[in-house]
Amino acid sequence: MDKIPILLYHDFCSSTDRTKNNLALTWENFKEEMSYLHQNGLLGVSLARMTAEVEYLKGEEPKTSDEKQGLDSRKKVVLTFDGGDMSHYHFVLPILKEFGFSATFFVTINEIGKEGRMDWTMIYDLSKNGMDVGSGGLGSSFLTGRNNYTLLHELLMSKQILEKYIRKRINFLSIPQGFYNKQVLSIAGDVGFKAVCTSDAGYNDFLGGDLFILKRFTMRKNYRLKAFKSIVLGAPQAFIRIFEAGRLSLRNLLGYQVYDKLRSLRHGPRKD
Repeated sequence: MDKIPILLYHDFCSSTDRTKNNLALTWENFKEEMSYLHQNGLLGVSLARMTAEVEYLKGEEPKTSDEKQGLDSRKKVVLTFDGGDMSHYHFVLPILKEFGFSATFFVTINEIGKEGRMDWTMIYDLSKNGMDVGSGGLGSSFLTGRNNYTLLHELLMSKQILEKYIRKRINFLSIPQGFYNKQVLSIAGDVGFKAVCTSDAGYNDFLGGDLFILKRFTMRKNYRLKAFKSIVLGAPQAFIRIFEAGRLSLRNLLGYQVYDKLRSLRHGPRKD
């Protein structure tokens, strides 16, 4: 189970939409990617499905009946979606159901129901359709630099609110804006998250590795099918490796405060 990729998707757009940034995949590209998985015998799964299989293989009893989905011999690709964009419900969900895939959808509590974002009915319906729902925090602000009390409140409330509405345990957290430290990880574990998803690129060894901190490959608009295949098959193209390594190094060098200032100059101040 080494080199299992977790793919991170954000928004989606038409091929002619020039207003979206490089994180917005075109509808055509996403359909092509999911079709490739299906046609080549690969299975798109949620984090809940993946961890349930790991627990089974390790001889651990799955914790809920929803996780007892049996084993599938096909190679797994974990699918995750951040941000709660409305396209996740109207566009992504039907495609996943068509191919028999599942996925984890991370939602930010304070964004639910806003323009262009899913509302509670949609999020609950995702769960009813066999999808996994995870926390993206209360807001989209950086978690690093906060005191312990504020951080504890942010993570605990996001988890409890989702559990109240979804009526299922919320096991996974996606780090808002990608910045984290030991404090963030420690408190995430304290409030009961099973794993934390980052935007650091890389593969995860689900049987032998550390499953609390999970790496993900961010899918980008300029990636074509060849690039997608290289990630899924465990050998990312050179330009992907170079770009992701450089992005991580720059992010760590700048720190979240400088990063936030640069982001505000480019996109305007955040509204959360």
